[in-house]
Amino acid sequence: MIAPTPKEHGPALTPPAQVTRLRFSPCGTQLTAACIDGVVRRWNITGAIPAELASLKGHGGWVSTLAYLPNNRLVTADTFGRLSAWDYTANDPKPLWTREKAHDGWLRAVAVSLDAKTLATTGRDSVVRLWSPDGTRQREIPLGVDTFSLAFHPDGKTLVAGDLFGTLHALDPATGKTIRTIAVKELHLLDRIQDVGGVRCLVFSPDGKTLFAAGCQPKTGGFVQGFPLLVSLDWATSQRGPQWKGASDNEGFIHDLLWHPGRFLVGVTSGQPGNGKLFFWTPGEEKPSFVSTKLPNCHSVDLHPGGERLTVAGTNATSSGNGRVKAKDGAYPANTSPIQFWDVPKA
Repeated sequence: MIAPTPKEHGPALTPPAQVTRLRFSPCGTQLTAACIDGVVRRWNITGAIPAELASLKGHGGWVSTLAYLPNNRLVTADTFGRLSAWDYTANDPKPLWTREKAHDGWLRAVAVSLDAKTLATTGRDSVVRLWSPDGTRQREIPLGVDTFSLAFHPDGKTLVAGDLFGTLHALDPATGKTIRTIAVKELHLLDRIQDVGGVRCLVFSPDGKTLFAAGCQPKTGGFVQGFPLLVSLDWATSQRGPQWKGASDNEGFIHDLLWHPGRFLVGVTSGQPGNGKLFFWTPGEEKPSFVSTKLPNCHSVDLHPGGERLTVAGTNATSSGNGRVKAKDGAYPANTSPIQFWDVPKA
């Protein structure tokens, strides 16, 4: 099946800070953005023009990721290891609960089981923790390795964690034991004394038969030159299936990935300054059927629950990597993340 061609919808939103993660609310009425200034920004998207709502404040570090739970709950995490839950429908939300030290340092990933009874988190402290929706810690699973990504199998019996070295750890949430590991070695490089890469994204197909792991096949360390890499794995056998690798080592990492009901994958990449794209890839095809490079250095993408609209967070076009080109008055403004909507025809 060939993926449809999306069209841009309306002007981009322009929050005053870079965005690490974008997600639509399950009810489809809000768009939420985790930002590096410690603020979670929200928009009501039910009208013709998105209307900004009261922001969620209280995080001390970058807001690194977020996820939704039932009963109008939104969970947010930051680079200081804080985990908080909010009622996202409130006019001026305050935290319903907070775990200031959910992790020791950078909290990188949050995943919710399909039955929404378990919340999984992981980060730079090399530990996976399982929580109840009310913030009660259920279990701790030490992995002993820097971890970047998490995904629950649709049956809820397995949680997969992706680490720095390209290894996938299949874990039993009920016991905390490792069921098996799968190596995707291309997603890691030891460059002199620097470990580069890591499994940045994990996505299961809805039937649970295929696991997709994505990141970068690094070429060098330092500023990290590398090729975006997306690998499919047969879940029953751990055998490799079709994969897609970017054409240029300037393209860097796949930072966010989702499964579209039309049976294709939607992802975004960010590499060297000015390099990044939105792409649609159908497993088995040689290359993506759709690519847009209009928004450089993209870090997040999400699909509206209605299935016919995407949103993508990129980076301002005047970025030079460590910040924008100086203004006429000599000021050195921070980078920002334009947020562009796309209409996606039914496949």
